[in-house]
Order: sequence, then C-alpha cells, then structure tokens
Amino acid sequence: MIEFIGTDLDGTLLNSYSRISSKNVQAIRNAVNSGIEFAICSGRTLHSVNKYFENDLKVPGYRVVLNGAVVVDPQGKKVIDQPLDHAVVAEMLKRSEFSKFKVVLDGLNDVHIYDPNHSWTTYFEGMSRHHIKARSMGDLQKMNDKADFNVYKVCFSCQPNRLKELQKKLESFTSLPVTISRSGSYYFEINRQDVTKLSALQKISGDTGIPMQHFMCFGDYGNDLDMVKEAGYGVAMDNAIDSVKDAAWKITGTNNQDGVATMINQILEDSSKL
Repeated sequence: MIEFIGTDLDGTLLNSYSRISSKNVQAIRNAVNSGIEFAICSGRTLHSVNKYFENDLKVPGYRVVLNGAVVVDPQGKKVIDQPLDHAVVAEMLKRSEFSKFKVVLDGLNDVHIYDPNHSWTTYFEGMSRHHIKARSMGDLQKMNDKADFNVYKVCFSCQPNRLKELQKKLESFTSLPVTISRSGSYYFEINRQDVTKLSALQKISGDTGIPMQHFMCFGDYGNDLDMVKEAGYGVAMDNAIDSVKDAAWKITGTNNQDGVATMINQILEDSSKL
C-alpha cells in the first residue's frame, strides 16, 4: 500500500530541459487526487521548488528542500529548519580559501556563488535575482558572518581534471559535524550533520503516522540513495547511478522518458502489481 510519494527533481522528475513533462504532471495530480501524500525532495532552495508547485503541479505537497535541511508542509508550515552552524561554515571556507574551487552558499531562497572561472550559474539553473555573485571567498565569509542569514548547504564543484583534488579537500571536512553528499559528477553538497532527504522523510513519517514501508521514493544520484534504499518502494531512474539502482525496489524509465509517471500510473492502475 503506497500512501506517500516523494521524488527528487533534477535527473528524476525534471527532463534535461529542467521541465516537468505533462505526463509527469498528470500522474502526480492523479496520485494526489487518489489520496496519496506528495513531496518534492530536492537539494534546491525553497524558492526554486515552490516554482514547480505553483506553476506546474498545482497540487498540495511537502517541500523537502536543501537536502532535507528545511521541510515545509502542505499548509505552508515549516516543520524542519536545520541550518549549518556559522562556525562550521567559516571553518570550511577557511580551509578552502585558496583552493580556487567553485563554492556556493545556499540560504533558504538565495544562493551566493563564488567562481574563480566566472561561471555564475548553479548546477540546476542559470542566473536569477536569487543568484548573487560573490567576488571573492571573503564575500562568502561576510555573508556567513551575518546573523540574519542562515546557510543551509555549502556546495563545492570543480573542473573534471581537479576532481581528485576536490575529493581530498572534502575528506578534510569529515571531522566536522556535517553530512557530505554527491549530486553530480563534479558537484558535492554539505549539510548539517544527520541532515538528509531520508531524515526529513522519517520526520514526516512520524508526524503523519504513515510508515516508511508505505513510501515510494524516486531518485537518481548520491543524495537520493538513502531515501531510495529505505523507502518501502524505492525507485531508481534508468539514468541513475549504479549504487541507486542497486538499492532500488524497481527501476523505471529515464527522466526524459517520463519514468516517474510510468511508475505512478502503474501503481494507480493495478495495485496487484506490487
């Protein structure tokens, strides 16, 4: 019995053009109309995720954003709010000050981007008024020093030829109270310790009384692995990395083949297939 559906965005619900297909939209609406609770579970900011609810899906649902550091329920109430400690962010910035990696500080709605190669986009979308250029690592430090700005996630990325160098730098952060996940070939995200998409869904499970065995979760990359593995019905996209596929209950089509809709329609049409 599936009572809750949670899906990642990039590489999962979204196609390669960062759009939700009409088939995916309709399948989610059908699921919600049948009484199933729904959540978008993303590393993106609240502003970015809200756009897809308001402009595309137009259904009630949970916003599990910033890899689970913030959760907003369908009524708009914030039920999780777990920013990084300012001192921990300061230490990471200090240790990487001269490394010349791309660094992004994610607030609730705004992101601050420092890139020595002057590419100011984030991994998931281009520039907007919510993407603010930092001229130096010092600018990021100043943002972190502001008492009224919470940093929920720190992102590091690099050119392919510097991957091993970046991984070595990230290893030096493992002694800090943080969770490090991988959301792309050369893109890593750092949250507060024990903050994951899974931990957020477990909180929702406790609040709603819906057991995790009745959750269906879709994902494709490293920051989706735990929720796909621990949900009763974990679904990997066909474009997912091998570790997510290995942990999944089922594998569906790719994000460009309406894989989310395919699986949702299957469970709605014939529950006996479970």
